[in-house]
Amino acid sequence: MKMETRKMKVTVARFNPAMDSSPHYQTYEVPLEPRMTVMDVLDYIYENLDPSIAYYSHASCHRRVCARCNVTVNGKAGLSCHTEVTGDITIDPLPRLKVIRDLVVEGL
Repeated sequence: MKMETRKMKVTVARFNPAMDSSPHYQTYEVPLEPRMTVMDVLDYIYENLDPSIAYYSHASCHRRVCARCNVTVNGKAGLSCHTEVTGDITIDPLPRLKVIRDLVVEGL
């Protein structure tokens, strides 16, 4: 018997100042895997669903050193490379910082 993959809804703040008059949200359906981080979720979206999404991703991430991948997840700030997900999430850029595009902000 084949087990059905659990899915989660991921709602991401989107904003491209060159094209959008105001921020908006876009929702994606992503497979939920054990020990999955917010960075894993964003990588999945970028690689499989929407290559236009902008977020900080770097080969040396997952070390919790640079803090460039800091985002707000369900209203709480955290490093996307370290914050584990267990179900539906909403991802926003950090507040009070200028949004360059989507989840990429100026000043980190």
